[in-house]
Order: sequence, then C-alpha cells, then structure tokens
Amino acid sequence: MKDQEPLEQALARAAATARVLVATDYDGVLAPLVADPMQATPLPGTIETLRALAALPDVHVAVVSGRDLGTLRTLTGIGEDEPIVLIGSHGAESSSEAVREAMEAAAVTPDDEVTLTELRSDIEALVKEHHPLANVEHKSAAVVVHVRGLPRETGDAAIADARRVALDHPGVKVLKGKSVLELSVSHADKGSAVTALGRHVDAVARLYLGDDVTDEDAFTRMRRPDDVTVKVGTGSTAARYRVDDEPAVARLLTQLHDACAAAHRAG
Repeated sequence: MKDQEPLEQALARAAATARVLVATDYDGVLAPLVADPMQATPLPGTIETLRALAALPDVHVAVVSGRDLGTLRTLTGIGEDEPIVLIGSHGAESSSEAVREAMEAAAVTPDDEVTLTELRSDIEALVKEHHPLANVEHKSAAVVVHVRGLPRETGDAAIADARRVALDHPGVKVLKGKSVLELSVSHADKGSAVTALGRHVDAVARLYLGDDVTDEDAFTRMRRPDDVTVKVGTGSTAARYRVDDEPAVARLLTQLHDACAAAHRAG
C-alpha cells in the first residue's frame, strides 16, 4: 500500500473511465458486525448512495456476500426490480443471469447436498451438546458457526471443534472469518463472481470493498491499473488501500458518487 497515489485520486481516476463496476461486501463494510447476524443493518445512507451510483450512466453496482441471496435481499432492502446486482453465497448465487451462468461450473452437486445435510446435523449436535452459547446459521450451501460476543476462550473452543467436524466430511471448504467459521460445500468464490460481472458489463475500472478473508479472492484478482481495492479494518490484505471502518466506507461511497457524477457532467 506504499508509494501509490492517494485513495481520493484513485477514485477520481476510476470514475473518469468509460464504465465502472462498484462492488462491496455487506457485513463489516456496509453494515457493522453484530452478535446476531440477522440484526446486521446497513449504516444510514449507504444503500441510498449505492442506488444513486447505479442510477448514473455506465456505473454498475453489486453487493457481494457470503449470505444466501434471499437473506441478502432482505437485509439490504434492494428490490428485484432494481439495477443493483446481488451476489450471495460467495458467488454461488446471484440476481444476475450472467454471473449465474459464469459460476455454473462451481454449482453445488447432489453429492454436495448430501454432504451438507450430514454436516448440518453434526454441527447442530456439536453446538447443542458442547457449545450452547454459539449460534448456528444455515445457508444454501454452507453451515456457519458464530461466536461473536462470547469470551475468547469459549469462542475459540467452539471454532476448533467445528473445524474438526469439517475434517470428517471430505470436500468441505473451511472459511475462518471474524468470530465465525463457515463450512461450505460450494466451489464458488467472490473473486470469480465479481470478475465475471465485470466482464459482462465490460467494466474498465473495478472497485471492490471488503473486510474479511473471503474478500481476498476479489482483491487478488483485481489488479488492473484502474482497479481500486479497499480493505476495511485491520489485518493483512492484498488490497491496495485501507479504510478504518464502516463510517469510512459510507464517506468513500459518497466521494465516489460525486466523482462519477462530475465525470458524467464533464463528459
């Protein structure tokens, strides 16, 4: 992240290109992380700014998440008739037909479904018997153990035991995030889905904001000169830039909107 132009200049340069793709993770980026994942709500104004961006000519917008598509739509409030693309389950689901077609090779198979059913049963039994303070979330292609808000020792023990359960199920992908462990049978990843959308809309500049390890797939794939990748919060990253928190994301999106609108007026 050293010896490069300031983020403000990078945003202005991206905004001045012919077509821009703006893609952002949800939890920890648009919405602060909370103990109950179903209570994670976007910061005021962030969804409205995304809508304003999507209304500009040659600006395409996507919200990308590990959440399943239905939950993501509920939490964001983005309707089916809106131009904003939703990408759920780390790319395995999308409101965009182009993304779905591109990710078809990563689709969950019948064998994967059997594995997921067994995995869900084992995780539910583990948490009920040994870690009752942890929360279990079921996704279309994964089961997730949440330990946010628990004492560190308690949370670490639940995560370690859930990881051991995954070892009993060959082919399960283990994704460790912030106070969460996701066990997935999907072969999709956010980077593949976002770059597929970028190809579909013929984006010249691509901006991606994320806060967790699952966003690194997107960061590592978006290396064009006009791309802008932004890590939210602390931790090692392949992103070119970093901002502190969700309020900083809200300010960044407003700044980007203003730059895109100005570029369009100058046009």
